[in-house]
Amino acid sequence: MSANGCNARLIVTFFAKSRPSSQDDFRSQSLACGPTFSQLLASQLAPAKSTLQSSRTLAPGIFQSVYTVTDPLPEPQKLRHHTSITAFEALHAVEIIWDLVVNGISDHLRPVRLAVFDMDSTLINEEVIDELARSIGITSAVSAITSRAMNGEIEFEQSLRERLALLRGVKADVWDELKKTVTIAAGAEDLVDYIRQRGVLTVVVSGGFAPMALWLKEQLGLDYAFANHLVVSPSNATFPYPHLSGELSPEHPIVVPEYKQHVLESLAQEHSIPLSETFVVGDGSNDLLMLGAAGLGVAWRAKPKVQREAPQRLNGTTLSDLIFLLSGQESREV
Repeated sequence: MSANGCNARLIVTFFAKSRPSSQDDFRSQSLACGPTFSQLLASQLAPAKSTLQSSRTLAPGIFQSVYTVTDPLPEPQKLRHHTSITAFEALHAVEIIWDLVVNGISDHLRPVRLAVFDMDSTLINEEVIDELARSIGITSAVSAITSRAMNGEIEFEQSLRERLALLRGVKADVWDELKKTVTIAAGAEDLVDYIRQRGVLTVVVSGGFAPMALWLKEQLGLDYAFANHLVVSPSNATFPYPHLSGELSPEHPIVVPEYKQHVLESLAQEHSIPLSETFVVGDGSNDLLMLGAAGLGVAWRAKPKVQREAPQRLNGTTLSDLIFLLSGQESREV
């Protein structure tokens, strides 16, 4: 990537791990460490040059600096993994999100036209497959496989088939009950509302199941929903009611990591959206490919493997914090 003739900006957003009680407290802390950080950044970018354009407190515990940068442009993922940067984060008890924007509209507004979200443990608080297991009293067995899959210890498709086999016999109308108990994650509605107000296409793509993904699409007003489809078997002697067969539908694609990336890339192509203007949020190892392909990919409260390998990561309490990565609105110059 070249910055020749381009307005290349490095947007660096600091999130305090423990939010201060007042905006002034965090401003003082941020300004105190600002020159140190700028010097650290300059050493990491060399021979490229960086110039601090602005620094702003966005909210209590959230601070953002914008730098113009020259060739050779930095790679945000490499910056966030550098030992000197991780040491800085540990010293100042912050998490830093790095975002490189070329030819953006304004200093703080990030270009984004397509947003893709994982569902389980991202837009909703639960893992739906674990809730299915709870309905027939086999939570521990299924949750153990889920945990291994999300940490990347076993292939996602293998783990999915193993778990579904255990769920054979679950009543086909179980979704009606789950819709009453599943909870939308804190800040998800605010984040999606903000993105939709900007005219951004919104998508949920889930390794979970279509009935819940379609329900969530309606709840949040998303444009698209993609998820796995399950086979429903009729009543029989063993299960005298319509029930899940424990198998995936052969008529629909299986939502594995490669398919999630395909959804991102195919929708971007269909709507003539460059990948640099896409935003992806997820928490599991099956999200890593689409996180890496996005213009800005953020692992949200992710599993350990994903924390290590994702382009960016954030461990907050509300998804609305991610709005600051896209807009910087409700902020003040400092």
